[in-house]
Amino acid sequence: MNPYQILNIDYRADKRKIIEAVALAMRERKFSVQEVAMAQKELLNPIVRAAHNFLQFIDVKPLQKRLTLIRPQKQIIFDLNRLSIFDENP
Repeated sequence: MNPYQILNIDYRADKRKIIEAVALAMRERKFSVQEVAMAQKELLNPIVRAAHNFLQFIDVKPLQKRLTLIRPQKQIIFDLNRLSIFDENP
């Protein structure tokens, strides 16, 4: 799970904003205490946070939802043609 989504914060949040978001997340009870604590621990550790920033750089779920709304039943199939330029010369 993405700790930024659990705490509902931006990736540029500083330590104070993270702690405030933890308190708010505990009050809202959308996620378990263990998930909130793990998100806080991961974001306060600079090495783990850098890894999350790298792995969660682009959230494609909203884009996927928009694409399924545009073309819910039609699949796009690409025709892959063989390129003859890479064939060995006889």
